[in-house]
Amino acid sequence: MNIILVTRFYQNGQTAHVTDLCTELIRQGHQILLVITQLHNVPYSRWLRQRKIPYVTAANPNQLQKYLQRRRFRPQIIHNHSSHTLELTLTLGALWHVPTVTTVHYLDFQAKELLSEQDGVILISREMQDVFHDLVVPSYVVENGVYLPRPGAGAKPWSKKALFLAQVTSKKKENFRSMTESLLAWGWQVSSAGNWCSEGIFCHGWVNEIGSLLSKTNLVIGTGRAVREAMAWGTPAWVLGSYSDGLVTPENVGQLEETNFSGRCSKRPFSPSEAEPLLKDPSPQTWHELSVFGRERALRHYSVEAMTRKLGAVYEECILKSGGEKQT
Repeated sequence: MNIILVTRFYQNGQTAHVTDLCTELIRQGHQILLVITQLHNVPYSRWLRQRKIPYVTAANPNQLQKYLQRRRFRPQIIHNHSSHTLELTLTLGALWHVPTVTTVHYLDFQAKELLSEQDGVILISREMQDVFHDLVVPSYVVENGVYLPRPGAGAKPWSKKALFLAQVTSKKKENFRSMTESLLAWGWQVSSAGNWCSEGIFCHGWVNEIGSLLSKTNLVIGTGRAVREAMAWGTPAWVLGSYSDGLVTPENVGQLEETNFSGRCSKRPFSPSEAEPLLKDPSPQTWHELSVFGRERALRHYSVEAMTRKLGAVYEECILKSGGEKQT
């Protein structure tokens, strides 16, 4: 299948999701092209080339059409991942007479009215399915997947090492400040991958390949993809964003998955007094049990391979339903 994926460049888990999807589509035998607008980051461009992901940064539909004609690349479907590139996606779909779909990655999607002009909409959680229940086009729930490290890669000695894996907004800042101060007071060594910086912690900045950090971390703090990656590496995770849902456990994981580990289950701020019994003097045995549970959960539910196969089935259905001159 020939697939164009479209997104705007963000330094967050959404972009990591798109590039992992590109890599896995290629591995599963598809031909892809990534259209990634607003990419003005030289190291990231270099990283895309190292990953052998074919990409262009042009946002002009006519330029893109000429580029595809030169490459003799005729798409069969276009998969968009950003509200900022949805209009471009629809234009490209009309130019090439192929179906288009968009994955909605966040509840406050800015161009909801344009979703109805597509052949399908992909939603990443059951919560999102409820919010977008009134869509007039077919919708599909496909939860995000991550690459699973090889068996044993996540094994690590117990130590109080915590990693904030997130891009922090103004709405998240107070929760992050409070949890950082609490962890430091309880004797944790704290670092950050993303844009969160605070006194007493080491900030790595944006990290493309997070595995080397997860292999040395015993607690990950974040939302969404960060939680899934942590669990895949056998690392206990604390759901913290604009709200705090706390430690992911066998008892609450199903409920937390419904909101894609966003923190919106509790809609409560981080509470040091509630976190203290869990984090001040954690039991290594309890932490080991959480590690095993997280890894097993990820193996069963979070693999990027399974996610990509589900998306492939959505692509095939949309192509088949499109019919007429759209069909290839």
